[in-house]
This record gives sequence, C-alpha cells and structure tokens, in this order.
Amino acid sequence: MKNNVSPKGKGILCLITVSFFAVYLALSFSYNIWTDEAFTVELLQRDIPGIIHGTAVDVHPPLYYLIAKLLTYVFGSSRIVLKMVSVIPMIIMMYFGGIYVSKLMSERSGVIFSITLGLIPCVAEYAVQLRMYSWAMCFITFMALSAADYYINETGSSFIMMIVCGIGAAYCHYFAFASAILIYGFLFLAAVFFKKKILFKWLVAVVLSLLAYLPWLSVLASQLGSVSSDYWIEEITLKTVKGFFPFLFGMDIPGSTLVWIVILIVSVLAVVRFGNIKTIETDAFCILCLLVPVFTAVTGIVASKLIRPVFIIRYVVPCMGLIAILIAHGLDRVLPEYKEKRGKQACFIAGLFAALCFLIMIKNAWKLEYTWCKSYETKAFFETNLSEGDIIAYNYSPYNFVYCCYWDKDMLVDWQELDLEKADYDNIWFLDTLYWPEADEEDLAKLGYKSQYMGNYGVEHNDFKIYRIYKE
Repeated sequence: MKNNVSPKGKGILCLITVSFFAVYLALSFSYNIWTDEAFTVELLQRDIPGIIHGTAVDVHPPLYYLIAKLLTYVFGSSRIVLKMVSVIPMIIMMYFGGIYVSKLMSERSGVIFSITLGLIPCVAEYAVQLRMYSWAMCFITFMALSAADYYINETGSSFIMMIVCGIGAAYCHYFAFASAILIYGFLFLAAVFFKKKILFKWLVAVVLSLLAYLPWLSVLASQLGSVSSDYWIEEITLKTVKGFFPFLFGMDIPGSTLVWIVILIVSVLAVVRFGNIKTIETDAFCILCLLVPVFTAVTGIVASKLIRPVFIIRYVVPCMGLIAILIAHGLDRVLPEYKEKRGKQACFIAGLFAALCFLIMIKNAWKLEYTWCKSYETKAFFETNLSEGDIIAYNYSPYNFVYCCYWDKDMLVDWQELDLEKADYDNIWFLDTLYWPEADEEDLAKLGYKSQYMGNYGVEHNDFKIYRIYKE
C-alpha cells in the first residue's frame, strides 16, 4: 500500500460509519418480514447440520446462514439480532474498506467510497435484509481491493485476504462466486501481460480456492440440475434489462437513475482522462471494478438464455462495493482541491447532493421497512382481536412459512386442513387471499357458522381479507 491514513481521515470515516449505522439500527426494529427473509428465519431454527442440508436442497450456498446461526448462539435469535448480522459487513466495508481505499488511492477517495457505498440506492435495502447480500458484497469488495493490493505491492497479507474473501464470496452466493472468478480472471490477464512473476502465486490462490470449495461442488452440481429443470425466475427480456439500472440506482425522485448513471460515466471519464503513468495500475483497477458487475450480469443473462432463467439484477448487488470504488476514484480525480475557491464550491455542491441522497435514502428505506405494506395494521388488528381460544386460518398455503414469522405456529392452520365439524374455537380468523380456496357462506351456515368481514389487511406482498368465522 502507498499511503498512511491520518487520524483526521480515520475520524471522518468513523463519523460516516456511525451515521449510517444509526440509520441501519433505526431500520432494524421493523416488524415486516419479506418472503426470502422468512426462509432465513425458518432455516435458522434448525441446527448447523440442518442448515447445511436445508441450503443444499435449496439454491444457495450455506456461509451466510452459518454466520447468522453462530451469532444467534451468542446474542440470541431476536429480529434485531438477525438484522444486525446483515449490518455488520456494511460497517466493516464503510470503515475498514474506506481505510483500504485510502491507502491504495487517497484519503479523499476513501471518504467518497464510504459515503457512496451507503448512498447507492439498492444497498440501503439489502443492508438490513435477513439475506446474504451484504456479506457477499463485503467479500467481493475486499477480494477486489486485496487483489489490486497484491498486484501492485505483492504483500503476503493481501494475497491471503484475496483467497479468503474469494472463498467467502463463493460460499455466500453463486453469482458472487461468478464475480470472484472474474476477479481472478482479470488478475490472470494483468499478470500475463504485465507482471508474469506473480503467475505462480495466482495459480496457488486458484488451487487453494478450488480445494476449499471441493466439499460443496457435488451440492452445486445437484442444485444446477434442479434449477435447469424448474426455477421461479421469469424469462429475461429487453424490458427486464431496461429495468436493471432503475433497480440498482433508482430513488424516489424523477431522474434519479439518470443522475447516478451520469456520475458513473463522469467517474469513468475522469479515471481515463486524468490518469498518468504513476497511477495507471489503480486507474486500470477501477475500470475493472466496473467490468466485474457488467460481466457478472452478462454471465447471468447468457446462462438464462442458454439454459433457463436463473438471473435477476439483485444478484449484482454484491458488486456494488466495486461501483463505489470506481466512483470514489473518479470523483477524487475530477473534484478540485478543497483549498481552491472552486474546490470549495465543488465540494459544497457534492456535499449538498450527498446530504439530499442521504435523506431520500432514509425516507425510502423507512417506507420499505415500516409503511410499504399492511403488516403493522394487521399486527394491530390481531393484538386487539385475537384471544386465547382463537385460531388463524389461511388459504394461501405457499405462505405458511411467512405467516409463522408473524404468529405462533400453534395459532395457525391451513384452511383446507381445518375440520370445521370438529373445530372448537371461539373465533376462526380467516385470511382470505384472492384466487385461493374461499370460505363458502352456505357451507358455513350448514355447519352453524357465521362469517363477518373485518377488512383488508396483509403481510409482505400478500394482501388478504380477514373474516371472523364463529358460532353463535
């Protein structure tokens, strides 16, 4: 590494990290659970062998779930603890990633990196989700940084970190695995054309990584077989591809996606235009930081066309740390020094834009976690009406594991499995999802039941009508 980070630089990074941590903490008290998160909650109720088996029959590798399980042994399995499992890698990236970028490039680049990472619109959503994306992002970010560090400075610590983070990414998410392969591929090309002396160590890193992944290869092969015959992802069309940028960079204001695209383009042009022989290695690294997510997406699209749809754009979220690196280096090049008059003006405008993005990010993330669906209204309804002698019946069977995150399993029953003739409940609260088996009022009347409509409610993406079914 080239630069030492001053106490002032570390202090600024600490302030940025604490600010974003406060936002993530505020979002972690949410009652909402999304479908994928419900799968995580259900899986974490098992022991470690059960988790490994559960991921093996699903379509993801197990590392995130194992990390979460180990932390629940120490801190318990409350909702906020599970949210913090996803926040931890964000904090690591913002502070230690900022320091790493500062040492490879400049202190200002490190600061811009940490701010940008937190402000990229899609990152805020996945920073607190009970999923593997923030961990995969952390592994890919540090793998890329350590690969660049090793190529430039050939330090043993960066070589080891590159291997460990590459293995971590591969065991977190399969498209993070693809991104890790691309990083190794770009390092190989750089070694072949410019630094052949590191080729042997590159080969050592690849072999060690393959050996570490060997225990999971048979599972991966089995999962690929199951995915090729049946998977839930829809076909990728031109309309799908057009939606990639709004998903990653869209905010709740018109034109926000375009603004981020302009920032990305300006960053690329700045790296190319203001590069020189002294910075050519870090400049090339930053351009490759853009190519990794691009080729990850291309890999997913091609695989989806050749086999069957297996890719959605959120599988590129683990690469967003690399986008932040590129933007940090580019903006550091294009923004004048603060000591200059125009530098102060430019920094003021950039700071104003960052503050605006920060406020919009908070607004959007708060809406998504707290007000986007009807979970809180549903919670309030049952807190008021649900009694000890009652039961909740649902007709949307695929959401059974989601409902179990909101209500005790003993309070839930599938409507189609409920024997109304033998049922002895004070009230049956029926969650009636449209297009699924309904409660026929004539059939209920024959059995002595009455039905009372209570209103429209819902959890997650599942809207339903609630009926009170009871005997007089």
